[in-house]
Amino acid sequence: AFPDGCGAGDYWMVWFGCFIGYAAKLIVETDTFGSRVRIKGAESGFYICMNKRGKLIGKRSGKSKDCVFTEIVLENNYTALQNAKYEGWFMAFTRKGRPRKGSKTRQHQREVHFMKRLPKGHLSSLDTHRHFEFINYPFSSRTKRTRHSRPR
Repeated sequence: AFPDGCGAGDYWMVWFGCFIGYAAKLIVETDTFGSRVRIKGAESGFYICMNKRGKLIGKRSGKSKDCVFTEIVLENNYTALQNAKYEGWFMAFTRKGRPRKGSKTRQHQREVHFMKRLPKGHLSSLDTHRHFEFINYPFSSRTKRTRHSRPR
């Protein structure tokens, strides 16, 4: 049942088309002019859905509401994908690329933030032939919380 070259143990990668490395071809489908999308693995044909426990699962048919996500552009210009059926639950991945349960996610969490977009009005100032080139944003600094030592 798995595509050629896929190991049965790594079921998450199978949904995205059994990729080698960290890249996969995904098809983002929309049926309206709004921000509701469905995401499908190009080779496997599985849709990313969320079950009632908040776990990301793959389904052959993406017609149910648990496979539809609403794109939300946040204040920091990142995109978050909120499940249409389970409001307040977001698609999220850890730094290692593992899916997080939607029930454990919130809009402000870094694991929920996906694509950074240009602020409004910045696209018109760019050359029209350079729309799809990468834009160099400075890396955000990530610091670990340190426990403050108490005076002895």
